Amino acid sequence: MKKRSNPHLPRRGIALAACAATVWVMYRTADVGAAKETLLTSGKLATSLLELEMGKLKEEGELSGWAGLVLEQSPILSQSREAVEEYRQRQIQVEAEPPQETDPADSEPEPSELTDPEMSAEHSIPEPEPEPPAEASTPPEEEGIPVGKLDLSGIKTSQLGISNHTDGITPDLSGCWKQEPILKLRPAEEGPQILIMHTHATEAYKMDGDDIYQESDESRTTDENYNMVRVGEEMKAVFEDMGLSVVHDKTTYDYPGYNGSYGRSLAGIQGYLEKYPTIQAVLDVHRDALIDSDGTVYSKTTTIDDKRVAQVMLVVGTNDSGLEHPDWSDNFTLALKMQAAMLKQASTLPRDIDLRSQRFNQHLTPASLLVEVGTSGNTLQEALAGARLFAKAAGQVYTSCIVDE
Repeated sequence: MKKRSNPHLPRRGIALAACAATVWVMYRTADVGAAKETLLTSGKLATSLLELEMGKLKEEGELSGWAGLVLEQSPILSQSREAVEEYRQRQIQVEAEPPQETDPADSEPEPSELTDPEMSAEHSIPEPEPEPPAEASTPPEEEGIPVGKLDLSGIKTSQLGISNHTDGITPDLSGCWKQEPILKLRPAEEGPQILIMHTHATEAYKMDGDDIYQESDESRTTDENYNMVRVGEEMKAVFEDMGLSVVHDKTTYDYPGYNGSYGRSLAGIQGYLEKYPTIQAVLDVHRDALIDSDGTVYSKTTTIDDKRVAQVMLVVGTNDSGLEHPDWSDNFTLALKMQAAMLKQASTLPRDIDLRSQRFNQHLTPASLLVEVGTSGNTLQEALAGARLFAKAAGQVYTSCIVDE
């Protein structure tokens, strides 16, 4: 009996020939590296081809014969064999891992009470902002430099922390770190060197133990024994023990009205600078307020020498809001040295430097900083401990900037 020929064979032969020609052209012209990248990211077709090369489709019988042979011999797919296996393993690992729980402390709100004179004093919690990318110009192995009589050479730039809340400023961390502070203090016998003041003097801490006060508002009091004036006095005592001359302005600029407090403190600072021309350093001492939308109050606390201590954050204002402050980087340089000096004492004492769009009256001197000692969730005793450690570190920076000529 005459054997009947298969009518589909010619078409199959043409298809296989075309497939072989396509593979040959790909082999001769394709960028293997680019093809590999494309195959890993181009979806179902790439996945199917790569799985075929590894045997999966063939084992399941989806392709066989010459078609499978041609695809299995593809040099491009062969180059991707290792990458596909890595991809598969990652997928298996991702599917096997349970979802991670989020610690409420990881989503703490940003500081809420820092405002310029023109801004409302309403307490509002801004949306959490992503951390700024690390400075590309700061090599992690770069070490610090001595500043006058203060040796910061053990501190690396990778240890310095910056939280950038400006809209259009990228600070030159490496460049500012290499500079010495522009601050020049006259010897103490010639007159006051430092002004401590409080734009928000009535800010207070969580009541605890014997530290009980009558509130003028929530977490606020006019009693100087329990508000920011008490913290400023602690700093003043440490500075004076180090031989520095300090004026402490105890004026309540935020009571009875909170709005306009920065405008009033601006006039106050200007008055002291006129009265004491030797003052070059101004510290506006506050405490922070970290309150979540559900009312949770957060503290900023660390343990140093078995003692609970409020952490300290330096706030640096800029000209990003449009107000004149062209030399804000001088204050930023000083803040970096102070943060480094705190790190020398205890690595957990300083918080990241908070770089802000508002200027906070810091345009008045080349050494004006806002200092946040703890939060409303800390106790007064924790804040006083943090204030002493900060003043010791800041005092070392100040004494290194004293000039005799």
